[in-house]
Amino acid sequence: MSIIGQALKSYRMEQGFTQEQLADGICSVAYLSKLENGKISVDQTVVMNLCDRLELDQTPFLIKTDTVFHDELLQWLSDIHIFHILEVDKRTPSIFETKRDAMSIDNQCLYDIALLGYYLMTDQLQNAATQCDELEKRPLLYQACDPFSFFKFTGMYYRRKGLYHNAIERLEQANDSYHEQEDAELYITMATVYSRLNNILISNKYAQLAFSIFQEKLFYVRMIDCQIVLGVNYSLVGDVYSAETYFQQLLEVDGEHLLDKTRANIHHNIGYINFRKKEYHDAKQSFERALTFNVNESDFLNARYLLAYIAMQERDRFKAKEHIQTGLIVANRYEHLRYKIKFRVLDYLLDEQTDKLVDYLEDEVLSFFETNREEIELKSYYYLLGQLMFDQKKYKRAAECFKRSTDGLVV
Repeated sequence: MSIIGQALKSYRMEQGFTQEQLADGICSVAYLSKLENGKISVDQTVVMNLCDRLELDQTPFLIKTDTVFHDELLQWLSDIHIFHILEVDKRTPSIFETKRDAMSIDNQCLYDIALLGYYLMTDQLQNAATQCDELEKRPLLYQACDPFSFFKFTGMYYRRKGLYHNAIERLEQANDSYHEQEDAELYITMATVYSRLNNILISNKYAQLAFSIFQEKLFYVRMIDCQIVLGVNYSLVGDVYSAETYFQQLLEVDGEHLLDKTRANIHHNIGYINFRKKEYHDAKQSFERALTFNVNESDFLNARYLLAYIAMQERDRFKAKEHIQTGLIVANRYEHLRYKIKFRVLDYLLDEQTDKLVDYLEDEVLSFFETNREEIELKSYYYLLGQLMFDQKKYKRAAECFKRSTDGLVV
């Protein structure tokens, strides 16, 4: 079924028209309502006049859908979903040859959704940010076109941005809307987000589901990515020995067939294990190794953050400042709010700007991590604020913060 009606509804609502205002002099309100809900056949003259009133290009609403191109789009989208890089690269040139303005509204919407997935798959995060913003202007339209792809790709985007609460809402919606077969890429993304939210049992469940599917397909790179999530979860529950053993085994399979991102992840997580053991020399080597691979800097801001933290512990002010400034540049470039906040806190600590840090914690930091439902981060920043309040002899406020740092996030 065409989504012409849903597209008109989305643009109508975006521009603030009521059904009565849009229909006035063109058609009955009842007809417009049925058109928007896909319950009546399309009258081209009516659609033409509705487009004129909404100041929309009529062409996408009036031309016939190119079914051959539509099928090509569907195959491109399918390859993106399963991370089939070679097939995606093979089809991309012909997809991009067709101008978006020359597509029907149905093909435009499918193309828009697939393009977000393509940008994410190819690590074009700045393009992905622009594309996601476009989809979020008319979410009902894109949900009508392809709810599973819309929810999955926007969820994946929010995960890459560190907006974990937003991400898991979308990923769960994708999971609820898809009944054809299990989707391993969705599962591994959900496993990663649940790990970040410290929900280890659910994270392990989805990581194991994804691993089983990838194993059936002999997709070794993604099997290793699943194992990385499981290794991280060992570390998060305090089983550092098992986590270390896990990642050392993964390091041994580090070969030419692995993606740079996977290899960087292995080294980063070995560094994180050493960091938790306070073996800072080994941690630095692993973090620095992770940053040598050809990866998107935004995905490895945590390595840069922990390098800055270690430099501060070692009282190397110059190196700490260098990592903080580089981290802030990358976080600002990719509009990564989570790490803008984390590096800014380190910067205030390094420069001993206590009053500014207190205001920043109370005005922005705590609310961000509470909204994002990151319990561990929230506890740590409440504890930091408690220490600052105690130093300022504001004992009542300090006690409140220390209590929150032990109680955790109440959801």
